Amino acid sequence: MPGLPQIRVHANLSDLSPDSHDALVVVYTEFAAFCSLQSAGISQAIEAVQPFAKVDKEFGKSVVLVPAAAVGGGRLILSPMGSLADDTDDVRKIGDAVKAGVLRATEAGARRPAICVAQGLPSADEVADADYSRWVEVALLAALDASYVTLVVREHRQNTGATLEKLESIDLVVVDGSVSASELNRAVQRASAIETGRRLAVDMGYGDAQ
Repeated sequence: MPGLPQIRVHANLSDLSPDSHDALVVVYTEFAAFCSLQSAGISQAIEAVQPFAKVDKEFGKSVVLVPAAAVGGGRLILSPMGSLADDTDDVRKIGDAVKAGVLRATEAGARRPAICVAQGLPSADEVADADYSRWVEVALLAALDASYVTLVVREHRQNTGATLEKLESIDLVVVDGSVSASELNRAVQRASAIETGRRLAVDMGYGDAQ
């Protein structure tokens, strides 16, 4: 079983080097949250999307790739997760948005995506019926799920000598300072352990039952 992509976590967008990633996936509830991000590189990316936002009132409400020279690889992917305030919302919406964004990045040719959640998430006091305390693990597991290549495909590529396209690394940026560095590192360890076990189980149960 191949190893997982390298996972790196950052407390600020300014800590993310353009050379370390080849696509930036921004996840948010509202487009305005993306536009309010503060960083030298991201401010130029925000300027790059303004012409699209001016002519399309639906811009930013679905997954979209925008060329932006200010981010690594020139690929900026916006992936909205929608509201987190309704009584039916939960942390799965973050996972869905991250996975959709990473899949779009890989479709565009990215192999080292960075993920930025553009705002703080609701606390237990704000949303009584939903628990967002493990959103970092959920986001990482969603990105890792998007990077998984099935056993049959891996064996076929190996037998035919074809190149196996897979993610090399995943960067996650937490911009609001709500998660400490030590907790981020523990979240990476937990997500890596869970994903390693999940991939082993999927590999063992996948393919021809005969």
